[in-house]
Amino acid sequence: MPSKDVERFSGVGRDRLSARYFPVVEPRRRRLASLLDWLSVAVAAVGLAICLRGRSSARFGPLLGLAIPAGRLMWNAAYRRRVGAWVVENWRRTEAYARGEGPIPWRAALAFVAIPFFLLDVAQHGFLGTFDTRPVVPTAVSLIRDGDFDLREFERLSPPLLRTRDGSYCYCFQEVGGRIVSTYPSGMVPFALATVAPAWLLGADLDSLKTLQYLEKVAGATVAALALSLFFLTAARLGSAPAAAVGTLFLASGSGLFTTVGLGLWQHGGVVTWLLAALLVEFARRGEPGWRGSVFQGFALAQMLACRPTAGLLVGLFGLWVIVRSPRRGLLVGIAGAAALVPWIIYYELIYRTPLGPSTVTTSVSAQLWSFFEFWPTLGVLFSPGRGIFVYQPWAVLAVAAALAWPRLRRAPGGVAGPKGWAAFCLIAVSLHVVLISAWWEWPGGYCYGSRLATDVVPLLALLATPAVAVLLRRRGGVGLLAGLAVAGFLVHLPCVVNEAHRWNHDGPRNHWSWSRPPFFYRPPS
Repeated sequence: MPSKDVERFSGVGRDRLSARYFPVVEPRRRRLASLLDWLSVAVAAVGLAICLRGRSSARFGPLLGLAIPAGRLMWNAAYRRRVGAWVVENWRRTEAYARGEGPIPWRAALAFVAIPFFLLDVAQHGFLGTFDTRPVVPTAVSLIRDGDFDLREFERLSPPLLRTRDGSYCYCFQEVGGRIVSTYPSGMVPFALATVAPAWLLGADLDSLKTLQYLEKVAGATVAALALSLFFLTAARLGSAPAAAVGTLFLASGSGLFTTVGLGLWQHGGVVTWLLAALLVEFARRGEPGWRGSVFQGFALAQMLACRPTAGLLVGLFGLWVIVRSPRRGLLVGIAGAAALVPWIIYYELIYRTPLGPSTVTTSVSAQLWSFFEFWPTLGVLFSPGRGIFVYQPWAVLAVAAALAWPRLRRAPGGVAGPKGWAAFCLIAVSLHVVLISAWWEWPGGYCYGSRLATDVVPLLALLATPAVAVLLRRRGGVGLLAGLAVAGFLVHLPCVVNEAHRWNHDGPRNHWSWSRPPFFYRPPS
């Protein structure tokens, strides 16, 4: 064959022919790809706007943002390669971060954790808000629309929001100084504002009880997605990105973060989120976060107290953990926390005429409501089919295994990373929190699903389990065990989402010790 023909069919020849006869094809492709990228962002923004307006198809709005990327993944090989390269690169950065190298991989946490969880959580119809959570979104609405915290504007809502059938206020509302206000701490209101403010600007019907409930669900999904991302980034710092991913899966599909935090604006969501934010600063900076990190930790601890007074136990333990290692930094954290509490104290004084806030804060400290170190409540908190931690978080057995095998884990090749004393902090915090909620007269947590009152420390259990997960991922049969625990956790929480199994609380007398009729076997009456 002549040399000219050989060149024509060679790679060099093809490249030259492409450059000669199709000089504008690649720039056009790049412009089209860029246009489609921006169009994808615009469609996703439209989908989020549909979501926040709260109409009948609102829960499917966020999925609209997947339409263009899904089509491109199916039909465009170049786009698949580009997305694949992006995923590989960001996972590589996450693994480097897990080894103690590089910055915090925020994009990886957003893409691999926050967005998938938010999309799935909003799209499913499950909702678990009660009187405990009812005042949060209306308070945010009142603040946005009228600039006050008086909920009297919702008196004429139908069906009724503020009152029971006999005309009295629901126990979650009270009248103070001529205003109708919540009887619960207001720490979750800032989270609600992040959803309510754009919904109001987009014209959502904020005088509809259905819309208010839906916006609570969206806000809860956002809080849970944020908490899971913070956990993933914190757990990764223990040295294994895959183990952190498995721990995040445990929390996202088989824990109270799924069926409590993600389905309503319970106070536990704020406690968990701010605690994980403080822990991330500690872990990312190897126990030496500097003055900026310490100030932020003080702020985060103060917000935990604003969400739930019983978080004072976790706040105190965190502060003690810092002080033991660095008294100077502990003092800085304490000063920053006290300063961050001042706005809440002023707010409570103005609204409730007391710096302690709602009346439930003072009545809950009554000695008649507490009884410490009783056997059966503690056993119920841990193992009862109605509320047991190890029933609704079966993977938590790995935290126990890690605690028992801690000396061996520490001596293993590579050891266990993390700031000094983190495991002791988690173990003590979990143990004392169990003692605390077991002593409460209503240790089952009232109308809820699973081990709601233990939700505050469930992420700490997952952190403790992470070293054990890392070991199992390297051993034969370990992956199967982890998969089995993940499936078991998911199956025990799934009925709450698809079957509204939390209605078990209304199905006759609540027997938290019955294995024949536990909440996860609940069937709605036909």
